[in-house]
Amino acid sequence: MGMRVSSFIKFPIFAIICVFLAASAFADNHQSTGEPGNETKIQSSKDDLEKALSDYAPIPDWLELVLNRIPAEQPPEISAKLEDKDVGEGIEQSVTSPTIITTKTLDSGISRLENIPPLYSSPKIEGEGVWVGEDTPSSDGVPLIHKTTYRPSIDFPNAVVYMAVFDMSRIKVRLFIGQTEPGIYQVSDTSSRESLSRIVAITNAMWMQQHSRGAGAIFRGQVVYPMVPGMATLVIYKDDSVDILEWSNDIPVSAVKDARQLRHLIVRDGKVVNQVFKNGKTNDSEIGLGGFLVDNDGRSTMNNEFWFLANRTAFGIRDDGNLVFAMGHHVGTKDLAKALALAGCKRAIHGDANIHNIVCNFYFRDENNKIIKRDRLSPEQLQYTMKRYDQGYAKDFFAFYEK
Repeated sequence: MGMRVSSFIKFPIFAIICVFLAASAFADNHQSTGEPGNETKIQSSKDDLEKALSDYAPIPDWLELVLNRIPAEQPPEISAKLEDKDVGEGIEQSVTSPTIITTKTLDSGISRLENIPPLYSSPKIEGEGVWVGEDTPSSDGVPLIHKTTYRPSIDFPNAVVYMAVFDMSRIKVRLFIGQTEPGIYQVSDTSSRESLSRIVAITNAMWMQQHSRGAGAIFRGQVVYPMVPGMATLVIYKDDSVDILEWSNDIPVSAVKDARQLRHLIVRDGKVVNQVFKNGKTNDSEIGLGGFLVDNDGRSTMNNEFWFLANRTAFGIRDDGNLVFAMGHHVGTKDLAKALALAGCKRAIHGDANIHNIVCNFYFRDENNKIIKRDRLSPEQLQYTMKRYDQGYAKDFFAFYEK
């Protein structure tokens, strides 16, 4: 039995998401007040962030065969040529964005979604590279989100990326500060109000502040952590438009509703960023968590030869203003970035990582805006995370609503 989610629910952050999703446990027509005094149970994070310096795990025989398989029928232009050049302050990038062959016009604000020719013909993934709106939240029969699956890596054929493009002409997005983040104490008494009756999706955000190396954040126009010039930033403006860019002090904070930062852009000018400059040195652009980047068994990957192969997420922005979320399994930063470039993204930023931290939940509502179904973008996303936000969550996340 579900209930109709109440229309305006007041912060604090400790109550906002848990109220509307936990509502599915109450009787029909029960109304949630969302008043500031309501207490919520904080669900402890289940991510394994302890350093685990165990021995290198041997590769199973089936995986060895996949990794050594030669790509079949590689379409022209998909294997992007290298084109080393400096493109701006502190960043060097190569790898051009491949030419897309198929164009599809959709009855939505996503006017042109270009299907991506698969790199591999065997084993076949049905619908690989084809954008579909089926089994995603919709309004008046028109999908609010389109999704696809793609294998972007030439070196690691078993790297699978699931992508969702959000129609930002009909969707707005909001950042929520995690319940254990130090910044929560600055914003828990905010008077901002949100309508939770039109929820569409929730995704993870970036890494926790303690792992973000001083990354900045803005919440409902208030600077929670100081913004760092030149750092990759996902910005939500007060007009509900979204962008991904390198932060500049020329951007007026007065125009920003929410923002979150992390490291460097992983896609810039539609190209994958291969190298970054730090302390006068050129470094590979792969992003890790030090000893905290772990495999699915919770063991640190840092002693592995291919330490960068992990569960990762990222966000990209297209020229049409639509936001793309990508969730990759057994994938490196650059191959995840390649998938976003193929999806038409001009700029992209890394999100959270590790199997317990990667989330893209879809919420389906009936004509009364009651949640009647949930789903996840990737079948490899852990099942329990579909109800993670019923009781709040310790880490930052983004919530997407129909306007």
